[in-house]
Amino acid sequence: GKPIIMGRKTFESIGKPLPGRETVVLTRSKYFRPEGAHVAGGWDEAVATAEALGSTMGADAIAVVGGAEIYALSLPHVQRIYLTRVETAPEGETRFPELPERAFRETRRAAHPPGTDDEHPFVFIDLERT
Repeated sequence: GKPIIMGRKTFESIGKPLPGRETVVLTRSKYFRPEGAHVAGGWDEAVATAEALGSTMGADAIAVVGGAEIYALSLPHVQRIYLTRVETAPEGETRFPELPERAFRETRRAAHPPGTDDEHPFVFIDLERT
């Protein structure tokens, strides 16, 4: 596992830290103190906390797992994106931010049909910063 950074709303939607990982929750709330997770008040603090945790875990990377505001905040800093595109049109307004044109190149793509646990086809796409 590796340390993960997520926003408060994403953490609340999951309801608990993800198993096998150290979780850093990025929030503006001074009162949010989830059990089993670390809290950061800004992007730089979240990254510093995740890097320190990763060092003790022997991890060589940090994962940003959402939500939309946190993805947008992280885009100028990330070197690699592991994107899963689900072939459906869900309701709601939250979307992954548009990627800057020519900022990333595709290095791998793997399409998967719906399976016994998946209602829709999906594609794994690996992107590297150019």
